[in-house]
Amino acid sequence: MTFRAIEPLVGEGGDRGRFQSNLSEDIPGYVAAPAIALDYPWKHFIGGHVGRLGTRDDVTLHQQYMADIDASVRKALVSVDSTPFFQKYGDNPWAAVSALFDAWTDAGAAPVIEKYNGVLAAADVYTRSTVFWVMESIRLDLGFASHVHP
Repeated sequence: MTFRAIEPLVGEGGDRGRFQSNLSEDIPGYVAAPAIALDYPWKHFIGGHVGRLGTRDDVTLHQQYMADIDASVRKALVSVDSTPFFQKYGDNPWAAVSALFDAWTDAGAAPVIEKYNGVLAAADVYTRSTVFWVMESIRLDLGFASHVHP
């Protein structure tokens, strides 16, 4: 596999989680791809780092970032109580679900943004959207904290 073939696997090295984690349709694959890329002997990563080449250390940082998102999302899914949302919106369960998803996303994103702000470019800008899509994958692809099981 050439470096050019590896590049789409790892997207942008984690510095941009915009629009569904770089438009990934396979979040578990997106999370696993950097380990595959690191198995190859390359030195420079061309992944959209806004004016600079990436390094192996950048890909390793992306792996840690994604692992922290995973852990934070799992904590949010089991710790945010859904009851107040359904009480607030009463006969409008879709509004309750929307507000609950926002709360899960905010709870999952906050500690990751705090940890990576100033460490990972645009962590304050793109982490929330990355958290949302990882959360959806954890719930729907993996069945964690969900009544839907794959």
